Amino acid sequence: MSYPFTDEPEAPRITQAVQWLIAINVAIFFLQLTIVSPSDMQGWLGFTLGDLSSTWWTVITYMFVHGGFMHLVLNMYTLWLFGPRIEHVWSSPWAFVRFYIFCGLGGWLFHLPFSSGSVLIGASAAVLGVMLAYAMRWPDDEMLLFFVIPVKVKWMVVFLGGFNLLMGMAGVGGGTAYLAHVGGLIFGWLYLRTPSA
Repeated sequence: MSYPFTDEPEAPRITQAVQWLIAINVAIFFLQLTIVSPSDMQGWLGFTLGDLSSTWWTVITYMFVHGGFMHLVLNMYTLWLFGPRIEHVWSSPWAFVRFYIFCGLGGWLFHLPFSSGSVLIGASAAVLGVMLAYAMRWPDDEMLLFFVIPVKVKWMVVFLGGFNLLMGMAGVGGGTAYLAHVGGLIFGWLYLRTPSA
């Protein structure tokens, strides 16, 4: 990631909310590997269509459970890459967490009509919302795709949004909740368009 010359003070490598979000995700994954079986953890904290009155917390907790090591690493790396600068500029860890959870709720809402009994897990919807916030503020910053190809962040977000929408509308699953990702992006965009944001 290359930052252009701006008047903004240098963002720290990691900020309070990002640090805590990563720590919670890693701790839950550690529990999956050591104390509780992955399927039990996903059953307790992942969202499955059913009686929400008895499992209401899964609307939030699904964002902190991951299906495997690479799933966790990709989401946490992306959060670490884009989150600290956003949180730093917003000057409030709670504002960042609120936005993160709101994007995650968007992922849940967009997944809901198409869930067909599948378990929704992962931070991808919330993390994509953070990536969108970054792209809206610094659209011309570049990142290295596959650590080799320079791509502007705005085009990366457009590509990811289009790809997830196409895959979701085509009904391609394979364990990936593509429309939940789209929901995270849309809710992020709506949040950032409000006057208070």
